[in-house]
Amino acid sequence: MKKILSLIVYSLLLMMLMSCTSNQNVVVIYTERHYDTDQVLFDQFTKDTGITLNIVRASADELVARLITEGENTPADVLIFADAGRLYRAMDASLLQPFEDEVMKSQVDEGLYDDTYHWYGLTMRARVIMYAKDRIDPSLLSTYENLADPMWQHQIAVRTSSNLYNISWIASMLMTQGDVITQPFLNGFVSNFYRDPAGNDRDQAKLVASNVGANLAIMNTYYMGLLLNSDDESERAVGESLGVFFPNQGDNASGAHINLSAGGIVTHANNVEGAKQLLRFLTSTSSQSHFTNVNYEYPVNPNTTWHPLLLEWGTFKRQSINLSDLGLYHEHAFELMIGANWT
Repeated sequence: MKKILSLIVYSLLLMMLMSCTSNQNVVVIYTERHYDTDQVLFDQFTKDTGITLNIVRASADELVARLITEGENTPADVLIFADAGRLYRAMDASLLQPFEDEVMKSQVDEGLYDDTYHWYGLTMRARVIMYAKDRIDPSLLSTYENLADPMWQHQIAVRTSSNLYNISWIASMLMTQGDVITQPFLNGFVSNFYRDPAGNDRDQAKLVASNVGANLAIMNTYYMGLLLNSDDESERAVGESLGVFFPNQGDNASGAHINLSAGGIVTHANNVEGAKQLLRFLTSTSSQSHFTNVNYEYPVNPNTTWHPLLLEWGTFKRQSINLSDLGLYHEHAFELMIGANWT
């Protein structure tokens, strides 16, 4: 009987050891990003480290709900969002653990990681004004707030109010200027729409390029890079017809709105060390070069050279806000957008 008990205990200990060993060779990623660029980097990470990456892709809301439901039993190690506004919800639900790391702080520009180290930026994009080069003098453009001027009546193309990029943009305006500026801006801005919002960012560009009356589009910069480097000649033509304008660039201005894809380590991660390795890898200069050269996103690593197209558009002043708090303003921003009849 004693031998049998000893054998059972030994077997259990062996299973536990094998499980721990197995955990150290696997990192589970929950991500809402859907780009081929990411998979290339994930494959390279596995090649370099021998660590297998199991990837679960879903919307941010689905991932957050899943993590809350799974609790301590979650298989997830790393959580990656495509919008900084969602990170607040993850932190508010205690889904991320702090990871203060000198390597990460040296590889991610100040202001692009959480000041309590719960998340770090992976890529950056700016939400800017694209204009028809053959019809608009860029000297007429200045700030986001100027888009509410009647001079732009029926000339602006933009996505719906439910689009997270737009919600974060208006939330950032609330953070920097409050209701007293944001509400009147929205009323004027919406009155200048060319049509009821529809489609994605590339659809807004195509609308402006078609010369039907819309002359300005609100877009993320990386979409312009994708258009200009598309295999589709018609999409390249769309990109070539548009100019890029970074708003709010004066000395006392707030700066262009930026957003981040960002990642953090899940609170109940099974492989914390593997998760740390992955985040360091994704913010290294080699990975950051891949992000900017293939997906035309701005690197968060200050030592990484931008893609030549991004350099051609020029450097810009970015908003200086606490991106960890951006999600606090999402609900109110959406309420104001709906109140201004932004459908």
